[in-house]
Amino acid sequence: FRSRRHGSGRKPGRHKGGGRRRRGRCGVDGAPQGVRRRSDRVDVLLQAADSKREQFRRYLEKSGVLDTLTKVLVALYEEPEKPSSALDFLKHHLGASAPESPEMEALRLEVAELKEKYEAVLEENKKLKTKLAQYEPPQEEKRDE
Repeated sequence: FRSRRHGSGRKPGRHKGGGRRRRGRCGVDGAPQGVRRRSDRVDVLLQAADSKREQFRRYLEKSGVLDTLTKVLVALYEEPEKPSSALDFLKHHLGASAPESPEMEALRLEVAELKEKYEAVLEENKKLKTKLAQYEPPQEEKRDE
C-alpha cells in the first residue's frame, strides 16, 4: 500500500516498529513504563561481562600469572635473534621459570629427609653386622660342625 503522502510504503498511522504508537502511557524516555529499553538491557549485560572480566584479571594477577607471562614476553622481545617458533620459546621459558608450587617444595624436603634417614639406617646396619660378626664363629668353623 503506497500513498503519495507516505512514500515509504507504510500504511498511514504506522511507525517503523510496525505497530501503532502509544501515546500518553510512556515513560520519560519514550519506552512504556516499567519496561526496560533494549539498550538498558545491553548495558546491564555489558556491565556483567566487564565485572567477570575484571574478576578474572584480578585472579590472574593474584596468582602471579600476569607477572610470569610479562617476564617471558619481555625475554622474547629482548631476544636478539628471534626464535623460529615463538610458541616453543614460551613453552620452554614458562616451564623453566615457573615458580615451584608449595606441594613440590614439600615433596623435595620430604625426599631429602628420607635420604638422610636411609643413609643413617645403612650406617646402623653396617655397625650391627660388624657387632654380629664378633659373636658368630667364622664361616669355616661352621662347616666343620
